[in-house]
Amino acid sequence: MNNSNLYRVMNYVHKLETDKSSQICDSNQVPSRKQTKKISSFLSRMVAAGVEGSADIISTENVYVFLKFAIFHAQITLVEVISSISTLETLIRKCIEKNDPVITAGNLGTTLVCTFIITLKFLRDSYYNNQWWAHKFGMDLQSVNESEVVVLNVLDWQLWQSEDNYERICQRVLKRF
Repeated sequence: MNNSNLYRVMNYVHKLETDKSSQICDSNQVPSRKQTKKISSFLSRMVAAGVEGSADIISTENVYVFLKFAIFHAQITLVEVISSISTLETLIRKCIEKNDPVITAGNLGTTLVCTFIITLKFLRDSYYNNQWWAHKFGMDLQSVNESEVVVLNVLDWQLWQSEDNYERICQRVLKRF
């Protein structure tokens, strides 16, 4: 994670940790099983609502399997997962606003992987490269590279999010946790 983003996120997490009613995020730990299940449910509903035709493909169970695999292999923390969901939500919103059907039911897996790649590159000083991700997920490297650029273009290369936005997405994803 680059220093300014790390500092911003760590300050926010510290505020959450010191507020007993909001103890839901810990940046140094991977999501618990319960958190991963909650995240999977939120993510599957979000994608099903925002990507036409995806409700037949995406389920809480297959999102859970994806997340557990990615979290284990890339050592992804709760803060990074929440940030990736925020990036995906922004991507879906921008696709709708621009009337740009970049995300389809047929490329959901690639889009999800690329969203994590992009978010982790933004947050970490040291990250896994696209070749690593392509190998881990059995994907074509050229497809990953091209998809990453397409996603970044739709996002207008804007990945920064405010503390308020992070707090809102964290509360929505892990509500009643």
